[in-house]
Amino acid sequence: MSQSDKLPKILPPKSDIVFKMLFGDERNVDLLISLLEAILNVKIDSVTLLDTVLKPEHIDDKKCILDVKAELSGGERINIEIQVKNIKEMRSRITHYNNRLVAEQIGDSGDYSAIKPAISIIIIDYPLIHESEKCHNVFSMLEKDEHFPFNDLQEIHILHLCRIDMEKMPKVADWLSFISSDKEEDFMILAEKNQTLSRAFERLKVISADEESRIIYEARLKEQRDTRAEISTARWEGKIEGKIEGRIEGKIEAAQEMIQFLKSGHTLEEAEKMFLLNQ
Repeated sequence: MSQSDKLPKILPPKSDIVFKMLFGDERNVDLLISLLEAILNVKIDSVTLLDTVLKPEHIDDKKCILDVKAELSGGERINIEIQVKNIKEMRSRITHYNNRLVAEQIGDSGDYSAIKPAISIIIIDYPLIHESEKCHNVFSMLEKDEHFPFNDLQEIHILHLCRIDMEKMPKVADWLSFISSDKEEDFMILAEKNQTLSRAFERLKVISADEESRIIYEARLKEQRDTRAEISTARWEGKIEGKIEGRIEGKIEAAQEMIQFLKSGHTLEEAEKMFLLNQ
């Protein structure tokens, strides 16, 4: 039995690599359109998939790779990310990526009139927005007191997989339930709801049955496990290092106190007694 045979029969869409295979494939643009129409609550005529690497503003900018990046027929730029791991400073990261989505449209021309709305859609598997209990939070730049928009160029959607029961829009809830599922029977129940989810399940089955896709998914799992192990090791080493440094600093402080004690006129015997009492 190969390693890929040990993986689940249906690969989970919640995995970023499977999410990309499903929604970042030209052959599945109809599924992407359905997902976006549900989340944005608008009719979408067409979607063009773009290179997922964000263009740097400066030569030394950190490379940013999105899960799915697309352009709507009106020129709006869309970034869709699936995030199951609680990342430190996630809000700042989302803001940074959204800003980059705006900045890359200008290029070298400096033509600000060319900027189209940049919309970030973050599907997340842990509570990020603690100020609200909603499943779907939408953010834009508004005037502080009167709440009118500065412009329509930036919008951020946060969708919590852990709050699907709180979602009031049925189509959004259905898509989030599909993305969150990992059991074949759950996919089958959702597939019976409408033709789009049925097509999504059929295409997910094709992806899951493909040996190359399973190998890529397994490699992603291994990468994640290795990263967690490295972080755990670094934390352990940091704790040990901190203890050693603490002991060294403690001994240095004790020695300095003893020197000051001797300088104040006490004998060596008195200083040694004081040192032993403080241990």
